[in-house]
Amino acid sequence: MTKKRLDYMDMVKGIGIFGIVVMHSTTVPLKAIWWISSVAPPLFFLMSGMMIGYTKEPEKSMKEILIRKGRSLLTPFLCFSLCYILRDILRVVMGISDMEEVWLGLNDMLTFWGSSVLWFLPALFLAESIFIGLRKAVTGRRYALVWTVLLCLMLTVLSFLVNGMLKPLEGFFLSERLLYALLCVIRTFLRAVYALPFVGAGYLLFECFPEFWAGGKKLPLLGQLAGGGLLFLLGIPISVANGYFDFRSLSFGEIPVLFYLSAMLSFGGILLICKSLPPVKPLLFLGKNSLIIMATHIDFYFLYISLNLANRVNGFIPMGNRIFFFVNVVGVILILETACIMVINRFFPALLGRRRKKEKG
Repeated sequence: MTKKRLDYMDMVKGIGIFGIVVMHSTTVPLKAIWWISSVAPPLFFLMSGMMIGYTKEPEKSMKEILIRKGRSLLTPFLCFSLCYILRDILRVVMGISDMEEVWLGLNDMLTFWGSSVLWFLPALFLAESIFIGLRKAVTGRRYALVWTVLLCLMLTVLSFLVNGMLKPLEGFFLSERLLYALLCVIRTFLRAVYALPFVGAGYLLFECFPEFWAGGKKLPLLGQLAGGGLLFLLGIPISVANGYFDFRSLSFGEIPVLFYLSAMLSFGGILLICKSLPPVKPLLFLGKNSLIIMATHIDFYFLYISLNLANRVNGFIPMGNRIFFFVNVVGVILILETACIMVINRFFPALLGRRRKKEKG
């Protein structure tokens, strides 16, 4: 039986993908980018954990889980990776790049390291699969949920240690293409394990309060909004104190624990706020199509076009240039994305691992 889609979860994803667009647009101060980057990508891992609880995936067979997740995550990864490689080949033909760029794209696809923002899809696939595997492995044990979370934390600590050991050896791995490919494979798995605490936290959050998150029980509206706002604000100074964060390159700031804490606090705030609101159609649209936006906003040159346009018209707006520049860049990206979403959903659903809908009679 298919579970009913929950609007507030799509709204949370809509906020997350909007944050990623803003983060990449370079239109906000550096410290704001640090904070957004420590909230927006983890938000999707946390939400995936909640969805695992909501859809009761650990009760399904591992084969079914891997096939379904492979279709919804790895198929788009491979399809968009091929699109990027074709773009790079075209750049070589035009004389503005060389074959090294094509080779790097092939390496990123075959090792699942991921070109540009595509790293997220194999990371999510592996993190979800590892978490569900751990959850199924301890099923029947006393305190099985606690054991699952502890195993996730232990693996994450181990991955930090392994990544620390690899850093002094980077020169060795970069000396040969096969060695570099091996490094990418290793770090692809490490990155997924880094995401495990988020998947586990999202799952734990849902399992502890299933009736509330599934739509049954409710809290007083003002209390829920105030609590959400407080959690959201608490995450900001913690994130700024931690400093620079980049999930793709496995850089987690000065104190990684603060990164996890700030992300979970801000996510909890966004979650409560969205659950207390009626459906907001623009956020629902962004959330339902977040995968397309993620894969296209940079590498389909939407960001490049919007920045060029904003720079051209910026000089004609003497008052409030900074605000206008932000609205111009982000607004143009979203307009281009809307058209892209409609085209892909209508004509190229295979890019997303979906079948094309048959025309009605």
